[in-house]
Amino acid sequence: MPRQSERYALDLNIWIYASDCWRHAVTQDVSRTGMFVACPPLPAGTPVVVAFDHDGARVANPARVTHCLAPDDARELGRVPGVGVAFYDPIDIGFAVAIDNLVRRARTQQPREFHIVVADAELRVLERLSTALDGAGFSVATASTGLELFGACLRQKPHVVLVDRATPMVDGFQLIERLACDDRLASIPVVVMTNDPNDIEPAFQKGAADVILKPFTLVEAIARVRRVAATPRRAERVLLSGSIGELGLAAVLTMMELEKKTGRLVASNGHAAWVDIVEGRVVDAGWSLGTSHPRAVVMSLLDWQQGTFKLVASPRRLRDSELSMPVTHLLLEQARLRDEADEAARVS
Repeated sequence: MPRQSERYALDLNIWIYASDCWRHAVTQDVSRTGMFVACPPLPAGTPVVVAFDHDGARVANPARVTHCLAPDDARELGRVPGVGVAFYDPIDIGFAVAIDNLVRRARTQQPREFHIVVADAELRVLERLSTALDGAGFSVATASTGLELFGACLRQKPHVVLVDRATPMVDGFQLIERLACDDRLASIPVVVMTNDPNDIEPAFQKGAADVILKPFTLVEAIARVRRVAATPRRAERVLLSGSIGELGLAAVLTMMELEKKTGRLVASNGHAAWVDIVEGRVVDAGWSLGTSHPRAVVMSLLDWQQGTFKLVASPRRLRDSELSMPVTHLLLEQARLRDEADEAARVS
């Protein structure tokens, strides 16, 4: 027997009677004891009547507003404004049957075939997302930081990751990079949540499978992560791999420049790093040690003496940005920096 508190994301057109008038509204989620409705604010405790059409008949039941999510709070949580209502007991028999049918349909709508890891620092958002995704048929693991999310992926590899852009310790963008640098997790698609439209293009450039702009409805989030989880992922095509000790990264980058190749160089020596190359020119780079300028990352990578690397054909179009740097110039700069360091050591 399902728990009475189980809620399921559901877009349902309803009517609410309050303050001597009927208002059209849309539900965000439904349980056997209540629902959350996207509508103008109503004070907590307000008596209302909830009505909707089910199988050709209109059913209704008295209820009361239990809480109100004002526009400012909704924006902070990445949700839509509205009110939570609890149905008065005893519930009208016709209304109870209709609600029960809706819940049963929502519960059996999607087989539990996808595992998802969800990360958000806001616990109310995390709880609501995990409850909705569980009700939609996902097996759900949650995390409040990027490091927790990465650990959850290692414990059980998910079909998809849903992460907030501002997740602490390792944010959504850094997580994309860290997963891409781990052979075990590189194929996991990442969906990024953000309240800043300016994050959309950079997220896709870094390899996000999708971006969900806040505020969003639970139904939208479920539909989009389900689409991503169900989309077959193309196998990664490795062009070259080996030991950094045997074939240095400078040699690999030089080969890329000479042959004007496009791809991603992924390296690991206990830390993970990547370099994007377009037609032989370095256009972007990053690593798990934090945020650094791409040039600084590449300079550090050229000094690595051990570890492993792989060169993969990128499944996406890499940007050719203002950061575009010829490999030859980078190698010359590295040689100059080494000479300066050696001279400084001799002087001291």
